[in-house]
Amino acid sequence: MIHADLTTARAHLFRALGDRTRLDIVRLLEEKGSLSVSEICEGLGKSQNLVSHHLACLRNCGIVKAERDGRNTIYSLRDERISRLLEMADSHIRDLLEGILTCEVVREGR
Repeated sequence: MIHADLTTARAHLFRALGDRTRLDIVRLLEEKGSLSVSEICEGLGKSQNLVSHHLACLRNCGIVKAERDGRNTIYSLRDERISRLLEMADSHIRDLLEGILTCEVVREGR
């Protein structure tokens, strides 16, 4: 039972990181540290509604944390493990780039 729960949670984590906008938010927070929603919107050139929607997903999954600063909410990565995970993924991707980019199943969203 625990294995099934872990596998489900793993699939959810990778689904959360499988969206381009969410990955862009994570990368921006890696680079800049802590940012408000408006700073993230400006950094990505995306609307506040879109960014807020994706931040809610990242927050619910425990990837980012939110702290109130007066009227603003400031977002940052919860811890450095997500950065290490993405570094490991990047290393793997560099080795398998052509296969990953030409995978028809992933490209079609199955």
